[in-house]
Amino acid sequence: MLGSLQRLLAALPDAITAAAFAVAWIAPATLGPEYVNRLTLIMLFEFIVVHSSGFYAGIVAATEVDRGRRVKLLMGLSALYLLFILAFTLAYQSIWPLLAFAWLFVSRFMQVWARRVTSTIEIGRMFKLWAVSVAAYVLGAMITVVLPLPALGMTREFIASMQLTGGGEWNTRPQTVLAFGLLYFSIQAWAKCALSGATAPAGAPPGVFAQRVAGIESVARRSMENP
Repeated sequence: MLGSLQRLLAALPDAITAAAFAVAWIAPATLGPEYVNRLTLIMLFEFIVVHSSGFYAGIVAATEVDRGRRVKLLMGLSALYLLFILAFTLAYQSIWPLLAFAWLFVSRFMQVWARRVTSTIEIGRMFKLWAVSVAAYVLGAMITVVLPLPALGMTREFIASMQLTGGGEWNTRPQTVLAFGLLYFSIQAWAKCALSGATAPAGAPPGVFAQRVAGIESVARRSMENP
């Protein structure tokens, strides 16, 4: 029972976010043009969160560095990324970009907070989730641009009401970014649910999911070490 609750808690924030993208795609009038526009920016914010989570995991994993220095590094990194979000906050003259970033940030580390075990396992989960996130973001962006996605609720009239400026696939076909968000956060919810499960006994062979994630993680680590 406790394990199921931990899985649910870890996956719930991303499941909620995925549902918001689904509603915006199917019945955008429910949210309104302004909120659908914000979902596009949420995908840009999530790129920042994905980018930062790899560095966070690396700092936490650097056990050879003393705790005080690691805390300072984490605080400095947080301040750096916060500057990006504050720029959006000033540009929109609203605190919603800050709240959106906070939601994404909390969602990112929910699977760690939901199940506190040994630090080694926590760090391993952070790296695995980061690897899945990178793969889901890159592949999701590519797939949704290539596929002929249905417009559903994104009619010409509603798109006009969004008052989009500039070109680009996300502006000419807003359903692209909505499908991207739905796919990406659904994968995140599923991955966090799987990664928040009970720890396998020592010596047990890894499951298929663990093997595939380990392969992605290995590639991601090598790309960071040899950019």
